[in-house]
Amino acid sequence: MIKQQNIFVLILLLLSTIGCKKHLEDENNSVQGAFMNMTPTKVPIMLAPQLLASSLDEYNGTFSPDGTEFFFTTNTPKSGIICFTKIAQDQQWTKPKIASFSGDHSEYDPLFSPDGKRLYFSSERPLKDGDSKGKTGIWYVEKQDSVWGVPQHIELGEEGNYYSSITKNGDIYFNIWNTGDMYKATKTPEGYKSEPLPEVLNSKDAEGDPFISPDEDYIIFRGYNNSLGFGDLFISFRINGNWTQPENLGEPINSPDHEMCPYVTPDGKFFIFASSRMVEPYLSNPLNNLEDIRKKHHAFDNGELNIYYISADFIEEKRNKYE
Repeated sequence: MIKQQNIFVLILLLLSTIGCKKHLEDENNSVQGAFMNMTPTKVPIMLAPQLLASSLDEYNGTFSPDGTEFFFTTNTPKSGIICFTKIAQDQQWTKPKIASFSGDHSEYDPLFSPDGKRLYFSSERPLKDGDSKGKTGIWYVEKQDSVWGVPQHIELGEEGNYYSSITKNGDIYFNIWNTGDMYKATKTPEGYKSEPLPEVLNSKDAEGDPFISPDEDYIIFRGYNNSLGFGDLFISFRINGNWTQPENLGEPINSPDHEMCPYVTPDGKFFIFASSRMVEPYLSNPLNNLEDIRKKHHAFDNGELNIYYISADFIEEKRNKYE
C-alpha cells in the first residue's frame, strides 16, 4: 500500500510537470531574473523547462555566483557538449548555446569555482597535439575580459578523472572512472596530491558525482547502495574531522528512476540535480498506436535526464541530527 505522504508527493510532482508542459507550449513565457527566479519549494520542480528541457539529456547544471550565467551538459548520440545561457540586458535569459571552448570533444560536468573566476569541467580532449583522443580529465577555463580563455588541464596523478567540485581552499573532489571511487586532490605549492576519500564514503558499489560544500563541511554524491532506484543521491557531514555515515536523501529528491549530478547554488538556497523520472509512462500495450510512443520519445518527459531544483533547507535539517 502506498503511504499517504507518497501519494501527496506524486500529486505535487504531477502538478509541477503539468505546469512544465504549459510553459513549454507558451513561446512567450521567457525566463527572467538572477538564478532564473527560482522560488522556495519542498517538491522538485523542473528548472526553466521552456529554456532547458528537451528530448535529450540535460544535466550538470551550475550557476555563476551572481546567478547571471548557467552552464549545463547535453548529450549528442556519441558525446557530451557543454552549453550555457546567460542574462541579457533586458534581464531575460538567452537561448542555450554551445560553450566557446566546447563542441570538438566529448565534455561534461561544468562547475564554477566558488569565486566564479574559473569554470571547471571534464573533457576527453587530447593532452598532446596530434593525438586523436585523450582520456577523461579535469580541465578549467578562466574568464578574461568577459571571454573564456584557453582550456588548461589539471594534473591530478590519476587517469579517468571526472566530475570536479572545488573548496574555498582550492582543493578538488573528483571521481575516477577506473575505480568507481571518489578522491580529494589537495592543493600544494608543487601541484595537487590526490588520495581516495575514506571508506565510509567509498563503498564497493561505485559512488560518484561528488559535490563538496565550499567550506568542506558536507558532501552530496551519487550512490547505488540501498537505493530507491537505479541511482540515488546521498549526503554525509564532516563532524569533528570525520565523515558521517552517508544518508539517502529519500523522496521526493530520489525516485525509482536515476538521480545524479548534485549541486547547491552559491547562495546556499537551492539544490539542483538531474533526474530521469517520468510522470506519464510509455504505453506499449498490444495494438497501441506506435506513433504515440514516437511522440513521447521526442518529448521532454521521455525518461532522459532533466534538471530539477528544490529548496536546500533539507541540508541543515539533516545536519541538526548530529548536534
